[in-house]
Amino acid sequence: MAKSAKKVARAIPRRSNAAKLVEEGHIGRETTDWSSVPADTYEARTMETMRHYGYFFDKKSYLAWTIAWIKDNRPEDLKAYKAAEDWRTSSTLASLCKMERDGCVLSESAKSFIKTNLDTVVAYGKTVKSVIDPEASEPVKRKSPSELLGEKTNEFIGEIEGFVDEFTQGTLDKDWSIYNEMIKLNSAAQTAHDTIKYYKSVQEELRELIEDKTEDLVEGYDNFTPKEQKAFYKFVSNIITDCEKFLVSKKATRKPRTKKATPAHKQVSKVLYLPSSPDFKIASVSPEKMVGADSMYLFNTKTRVMKYLVSDRRDGFQVKGSTVTGFCAENSFRKMLRKPEEYIALLGKGTKAKSLKELKALKTKESATDGRINRDTIILKVLQ
Repeated sequence: MAKSAKKVARAIPRRSNAAKLVEEGHIGRETTDWSSVPADTYEARTMETMRHYGYFFDKKSYLAWTIAWIKDNRPEDLKAYKAAEDWRTSSTLASLCKMERDGCVLSESAKSFIKTNLDTVVAYGKTVKSVIDPEASEPVKRKSPSELLGEKTNEFIGEIEGFVDEFTQGTLDKDWSIYNEMIKLNSAAQTAHDTIKYYKSVQEELRELIEDKTEDLVEGYDNFTPKEQKAFYKFVSNIITDCEKFLVSKKATRKPRTKKATPAHKQVSKVLYLPSSPDFKIASVSPEKMVGADSMYLFNTKTRVMKYLVSDRRDGFQVKGSTVTGFCAENSFRKMLRKPEEYIALLGKGTKAKSLKELKALKTKESATDGRINRDTIILKVLQ
């Protein structure tokens, strides 16, 4: 006969005896002496004890019960089991382990459930890298952001598994939803994606159980009635749907990423312009000064056309190829200069306002302009 399990602290220690008795009347009482249970009530007492454990005990207790069972039956798997995340141990697995150690004669399907679920946890534990001994000389490797997020996701799924257990035991609040849990925790989108992936495998398993009636699954879920199986399938499907809804809302409320500005020297790397003009005795300012500027004067030495550009953006002009962008089409213009030397001299000495006023006062026709620059263009003046 299996050894009796050690006593573990109750999950809700402050519950009064009277209150506990009332709750046990609804949830079910624990059976510890299985030798005195009549055969015709054995299955009912088994389910009642499992509901009791699911309601009155916590994850710490479940881990202790499972570890005790492994020490008795599969000691070679203890290290791998401990390496896996806590959430991978369900209340059902732990309860069956405790009941067997207390002397309960489990059905073949219950024994199969323990084996299948422990195999899964142990197999995962064997893939986990060993933790570096803090007393060793080698420094502890700092975890990457993706590893930290992965741990948070595992913790989150572990918490959800607790709610899943409550659902299967009939104790879950009818208003509970994973969507609300994710909103409350402001979960990362990746957590939602990973949760969907995890529960899609559960959903597929339940689909096989209900539609294909796979022999192993039918045996593993023989404690569920067909109606309960369908209800469980619907519950898991709702978890997936709620995660998908959360992703949609997360995307809708996400702030758009601010586009990183291209450095000025890269923006002007392909600008075609005239560095200097011996005929007019003028030279261009550095093209980089155009980026982010408020206004500028561009003079074509071949056509004698002066372009005046003024920006309509808070961050000023940008340059793409050999074209200035971000200028106000309504307030920018160009004019032919009949006596360019006179106006260029004035532009060199005049204030911002006076230079513009004098250009507008010229009697040549004012017309709409573009931001193109070519090999005949002098970048005459740039104002910030």
